[in-house]
Amino acid sequence: MNRRLTRLLSGIAPLALALITTGCATSATVVPGRTLALASVEYPEGFGAVGLQAGETPPTARFAQSFLRELGREKQYEVVDARNRGAKFADLGKSSARTEALHRDVPADAYLAVRVYDCAARPMTETEVRGQTRVTVYFFRGECAPEVTAFDATGKVLATVQQIGRWDSPRQDRPDSVTVQSQALSAAIDDAAKRLAREIRPTAAEKK
Repeated sequence: MNRRLTRLLSGIAPLALALITTGCATSATVVPGRTLALASVEYPEGFGAVGLQAGETPPTARFAQSFLRELGREKQYEVVDARNRGAKFADLGKSSARTEALHRDVPADAYLAVRVYDCAARPMTETEVRGQTRVTVYFFRGECAPEVTAFDATGKVLATVQQIGRWDSPRQDRPDSVTVQSQALSAAIDDAAKRLAREIRPTAAEKK
């Protein structure tokens, strides 16, 4: 199941999977309100880090940092990092001690839970024609497919949106280093975070 979905996500162009939402929108996903709390960033069951080097920051933490930074740059919402409250995706759609504490300690118009289905930088090869010779070139393809679900304080889903971030390292005549692999992963995560931050918007009446 994991491998099948990973291949599906890798094979779908970003625009094809750009929007899954409760409403119908072509240029933005509406999340009502002016304040957002990032409640959690986690892997769904059956998923985990792929190609992570020892000592590196996990993709979930990398995405959270980048997503908070990009939301701040967009300046559409007041954003709070509430991940330290311990609430998970499974908590936000129901009443529980965790959600009650979250709502009490971090009042917000919407609470965001992110599930990271695939974040990895994988070694790839292609064939280039140079004169009359076919040459194999090597690179890393970074991809990240986070899905953001926005809940209100009652547990109602306001919107769900997914974007795929992607970044390829430069083509080389021989396999590159793990440092470049990490750079490809980071760039793909940043691309996904930027796409999602640009996708989420308040209602027209609530915009600054």
